[in-house]
Amino acid sequence: MAKYKRGSLTLARQVFNTPQLVLADDLQAIAQFLVNRANGVEMDSEYVNVKDDTPKFELSANPTEEDIIKYERAINGISEDGTTGYLDVTGTLVAKHDDFNACMGFTSYEKLYSQFEKQVSMGIEKVVLNVDSGGGEARTAFEMADQFKALAVGNNIPIYAYVDGLSASAAFLWSSIADEIVARPDSEIGSVGVVVQLVNNSKMLENKGITRKFITYGENKVPFDDSGEFTAKFIQSIQEKVNKTGIQFNKFIARNRNMQVEDVIATQAEVFDTEDALKVGFIDKVMTKSEFYENYLPSKSNMKSMYFLQSEENMTKNVELNADELQELKTQLATATETKEQLTTSLAELQAEYDITKEQLEVMKVELAEVKEAKENLEAEKVKAELDARVAQRTAKLEASLGKDNEQVATLLASTQALSDEQFDVIAKSLEVKQETQEKQFAEIGGEGQDSVKQLTLEEQLAQTAEKMSKKA
Repeated sequence: MAKYKRGSLTLARQVFNTPQLVLADDLQAIAQFLVNRANGVEMDSEYVNVKDDTPKFELSANPTEEDIIKYERAINGISEDGTTGYLDVTGTLVAKHDDFNACMGFTSYEKLYSQFEKQVSMGIEKVVLNVDSGGGEARTAFEMADQFKALAVGNNIPIYAYVDGLSASAAFLWSSIADEIVARPDSEIGSVGVVVQLVNNSKMLENKGITRKFITYGENKVPFDDSGEFTAKFIQSIQEKVNKTGIQFNKFIARNRNMQVEDVIATQAEVFDTEDALKVGFIDKVMTKSEFYENYLPSKSNMKSMYFLQSEENMTKNVELNADELQELKTQLATATETKEQLTTSLAELQAEYDITKEQLEVMKVELAEVKEAKENLEAEKVKAELDARVAQRTAKLEASLGKDNEQVATLLASTQALSDEQFDVIAKSLEVKQETQEKQFAEIGGEGQDSVKQLTLEEQLAQTAEKMSKKA
């Protein structure tokens, strides 16, 4: 129950010693609840009332596109034909949306605006505020109502407010932003005023034998004097806040209802029946719900999908839970949320590892390609070097036989390129022997017949050598 204790403390700060736009009776009921909580009285089903106002619309196992559209419209408070958005301004009105406020059945200004934003994004043409509330917090009420109105005007969406029982204080503030306010005949409207409930527990503590002494820095830190009473300065400051908020409230209503501020002030926070509310200018029309259906809403078949317009037998039922059941549900939800967050984190970590590994793999592929290219280049260089060495060796052998400047060396190299080293060595040796024989013959004849001795070309000599080699083979 720690969460509800925290929620109670937050609610107390919102309720006590601060201006409220709420009926005095409603404020007293909330205050009594907080007093009970402070005295150890546990929450019961009277206060723990979780409202599920989502229309009952279930998708089939194989929904069509039309089914999905209907479902999305239903869960977002939009009529079946997609033209009209519906929002409940009911119960106690508060600034923020949280679990505690939701469980208490409160309606937040924050939630109203976010729901309307969603409806606008889905293409509605008008919006209906179903109002049945005695008001609530002053905090953010003016700001959020103005933002709501601005969003509607910016998208050319008219606002219609239907008072289904009560539109008082902050609820009437929200009703006033509508282009038209229509009220059920037995409704009550008004209470354009501000109230602050001051709570001083000094006497209670004194009766219990508890003495308080505040040690402060700054004279305005606590609102009490030494006797435990509220200081005159504190009372004055509260009155100034009330007056400021009251003037703001009256001007807000006058602007939105096209009235004179003096006429609004003259109501003195009175709550009017529909007849007097019409005379004052607080509402525009009085209609039964059926009449309102006929004049302002889509066909009745479309209206049945909406929570506040459903028949009693088809209306979503409130789910009453005791404190233990509610806490168990909250615990289960927290566990599920934590598990989801852990899985999300693990998935993110795995994705990050995958991305890193993928990046490393790409780098390795590049490096492998570079190594392969380097290896191929190295092998090519090795082959070239071996070829160059082979040519150099063969050139040296031919030049040794034919002479260094013999122009036929290159020709011989080309013609013997395909031969193995062993075959080339045989030819080179043959050329060397022939060269020596020719030189010997030339010497024996004293130089005569030189031309006849050398008349055979090297090609012919090679042919002869090759022929001899084949015969020996």
